[in-house]
Amino acid sequence: MWSRWQAVEGDVRILDSQNHLYAVFNVGTQDLSLAQNREALKQLFLQVAKAVDADGNQLPDAWEQQVVLNLPAKASEDPDGDGRDNFTEFAFGTSPVNAQSSVPIRTSVVTAGEQSFLSVVFRRRAGSILDYFVEVSSDIQSWTGVTAADSEIPPLRNLFDGTGTVEASYRLKQATSDQPRRFLRVRAVPRPRP
Repeated sequence: MWSRWQAVEGDVRILDSQNHLYAVFNVGTQDLSLAQNREALKQLFLQVAKAVDADGNQLPDAWEQQVVLNLPAKASEDPDGDGRDNFTEFAFGTSPVNAQSSVPIRTSVVTAGEQSFLSVVFRRRAGSILDYFVEVSSDIQSWTGVTAADSEIPPLRNLFDGTGTVEASYRLKQATSDQPRRFLRVRAVPRPRP
């Protein structure tokens, strides 16, 4: 492998989302005790992690090429006819070309002591390309955002499955006995481009 990659000792090989070589940074020749070298390495990681959306359709180009297989795909299209558009499939880590892949959002009632609480667990994109909002309603008409004051929010759990997704979970602090009729929803919204 060393000769195939033409690697030398100390190489940090940085790959893009398609596992293509993006850059090589050698920590043997570029001392990381120097601030400018640490910053240079950091910038390489940030550049390769940046999602590119050249056609502005709210779907990263790398995902379109890997999963949808045609550029430009439209965020509102539903190639597999499962009722979820490309944007929803991207946001929640499902396949837009496989109707059998389901959006992994699980709601449940969890018990702690003698109280029961509404909980939601879902898969979401890692990184900062999208914002996710968990909202609660008692009538499915008006929705209120769930905040850290309203819920317990454990750290995101990395799935290490190569999909670029993590698992998020929220558990409302208000017991179901205090308000028995409650609904939860999760919304994904593209983060504004700089």
